[in-house]
Amino acid sequence: MKTSEVIGLQLSIFLISIGFIGLVSCKQTPNDDALKTSVENTSFGAYNHTAFIVKDLDSSIAFYNYMFEFDTIHYPFPYREHIRAKWMSIGNGSELHLGEFKGDTTTYDYPGHIGFTVSSLDTILSRLKKINYDLPEMEYMPNGERTIHISDIDGNNIHIIERKH
Repeated sequence: MKTSEVIGLQLSIFLISIGFIGLVSCKQTPNDDALKTSVENTSFGAYNHTAFIVKDLDSSIAFYNYMFEFDTIHYPFPYREHIRAKWMSIGNGSELHLGEFKGDTTTYDYPGHIGFTVSSLDTILSRLKKINYDLPEMEYMPNGERTIHISDIDGNNIHIIERKH
C-alpha cells in the first residue's frame, strides 16, 4: 500500500470509531440536572472531550453535523487571534472541539488531545509527582475549574479538568 492509502485507511477507521462513539452517546441528551447527577456519580475520571485541528472549520462543522447530527454548543473562551474554534455536543455531556488556525501558523503548534474530568486534580498532581513527572502549569477554565495539560508515556496529549463540586 502507498503511504497515502495507509493514511486514508487510518483516517477512515478513526472517523468510523468516532461515529460509533457519537451514535452510541447521542441517544439522549440529559437535561442539566440529570447531567449534574450523572457527573457526580461517575468514577474518579471520566471522558470529557476530544480536540482536533481542522483545515476548514465551517466544512468540518457541516460534516460532523450531517454525519452524526452533532450540534454546536457555547464556546466559553474569549476571541483568539490565531484560532477559530467551535465546540459540538456529542451527547451525554461529552464534546468535540474543533479549531482552525488563522494567519501565519508556522511557529504555532497546538496538537489535538483527549480531555478527561477528574474529581481531584490534587490527586493527579500527587500521582505525577510520584512518577517524577515535571508538574504542568495550572490553568483555569472560564467557569473557574482548574485544569492542566500533560502527555502520556507515548507523547499523546491529555487535557485534565477538575470537576467543580
